[in-house]
Amino acid sequence: MNQHVALIRSPACRFCSFLARNCLSAQRSSFPGRKQSLGRPAGAGLSTTNPPTIARFRQPSASKAVARPLPSVPSSPSPSPGQAPLGAAEAAVKLREVESTCQAIVSTQSIPAEGAILEALRACESLARRILGEPVVLADGNCNGNGLSKSSTSALLSLNGQSSKSRAQASGVPLAAGKVASSLSGLAYSIIRHPPVFISAEVLESYVRLQSLLSRPKSLPEAFVLYSTKRIPKAAQASGPVTYTQASPSQARYAIPRDVAMLALNSAIAGKSLGLALSIIDLAFCAPAYKRSLLIRKMLPPAVGAALLPLCAYTVASFLSQYQDSMDTALATNIAFAGILAYVGFTAFIGAVAVTTSNDQMDRVTWATGLPLRQRWLREDERAAVDRVAGAWGFKETWRRGEEEGEEWEALRDWIGSRGMVLDRPELMEGME
Repeated sequence: MNQHVALIRSPACRFCSFLARNCLSAQRSSFPGRKQSLGRPAGAGLSTTNPPTIARFRQPSASKAVARPLPSVPSSPSPSPGQAPLGAAEAAVKLREVESTCQAIVSTQSIPAEGAILEALRACESLARRILGEPVVLADGNCNGNGLSKSSTSALLSLNGQSSKSRAQASGVPLAAGKVASSLSGLAYSIIRHPPVFISAEVLESYVRLQSLLSRPKSLPEAFVLYSTKRIPKAAQASGPVTYTQASPSQARYAIPRDVAMLALNSAIAGKSLGLALSIIDLAFCAPAYKRSLLIRKMLPPAVGAALLPLCAYTVASFLSQYQDSMDTALATNIAFAGILAYVGFTAFIGAVAVTTSNDQMDRVTWATGLPLRQRWLREDERAAVDRVAGAWGFKETWRRGEEEGEEWEALRDWIGSRGMVLDRPELMEGME
């Protein structure tokens, strides 16, 4: 009977047997050292008398897929480990060296060079990196990353405002590291507070980076105030007394750089200090100097182009009028001149409206209805910073937005509303279209 069944098998069954036999032979050739395959003795083939069932046909293919060696993929280089944290004795020695460098600047009554100030701040930053045990990567992107490490620095952050030795040891950072961090923060603060020290943009950036690295952002608002209002030292002679002139905070050169302001804001967000974050936004992005700097950097080139447009348009129109003979040359020049001005003017107007009314970058904070377009454009960086704060204090899940409550959240909502912005506009929330 079996022989009869084997003789009347359809071509499809023979084809299945052929495929299964080839799969087994290919598997044996790929693994010559294996004694058995699929639970069968070596050399035991598929029966030709019984028709191969679906399970018998799929089993070799599945085994082949599992047993086949994967192609070698070059592994990405692993990140280089950071330096080991300094011991207590070595950290104390390094701290004394940094103190001597900073005292050389603070103790003098002459105007120190900017290079010496930057060298002292970088020495503090270098020691801070050593006590943290790993290099810090500075980021502007996500609200939970301000360039701080997630191990040592987070533990240092927990030491802020805590005097319990047990909690400091439980955080994973020795108490001595917190003391060194506080000393470094105080040294840097004494440098920028010293009257003969002129705070340039590079000095401010180095100071903000150091305090963010140490998780000590409380002095950053005062540093921003000193940057714009501190009296400017001037030396009349090489060895003469130092004279001071009053600074003008509204000038564009005293604007806080955007990258520095965002770094300070990220540090305040990481420290979970809402008042500090709003103070940084108010001093950096709401200052008149920042708006003037924005006008100079982004509006001056288009304004110069608009001023030169009539001259360029008339030159092009005069050139094009020479290639026609259907009308007078002067009339053709005037028509071409008017057409060029109309085309460029209408296109620029539509582009300006598109730029000032775009809202794809907005997440939770949007502009209130009726706010002029020029104010929206000038205050876009302020709105983006407030949007980042709202995203850090609210729920991360989009479907839970609007459920936040508490004193800080209500204070944040009122503060945003007083600035011509709206927090969580209902018609823009998920599921409320």
